[in-house]
Amino acid sequence: MGGPVRAFIEGSPQLSTTTPAQTGITDTAAQILGLDPKRKGMIIQNTGTTVLKFVLGTATPTQTVYHIALGACTGADDGLGGTYFESSWVGAVQAISSAAGGTCVITVFRTGSPNWNLAGDVGTAML
Repeated sequence: MGGPVRAFIEGSPQLSTTTPAQTGITDTAAQILGLDPKRKGMIIQNTGTTVLKFVLGTATPTQTVYHIALGACTGADDGLGGTYFESSWVGAVQAISSAAGGTCVITVFRTGSPNWNLAGDVGTAML
């Protein structure tokens, strides 16, 4: 039997989310999220009129070296900026804006247990 293998991924229940708030991103790289073993997912939406660039981990993003770029809104807070959803990264996130004055909204989903493999907080499992 050939072909790709598919697996059902079951996640532990999400326990809480962060309170939505606009976060400023400057044209100097900075950490916007730290390591969080309880993070189950995150959503980052660009709400400003600059391009935002992100690195997953501790490396420093630049205008030409990054993992993710989110397109700008046509007008501030118009809902047309790029959106990034991540369901497994628990490490730090660094960000830089293409110009001063960048903004985004970050939502983090958190689990109840710092160890997803504990009984009652199964995290991910292959069935």
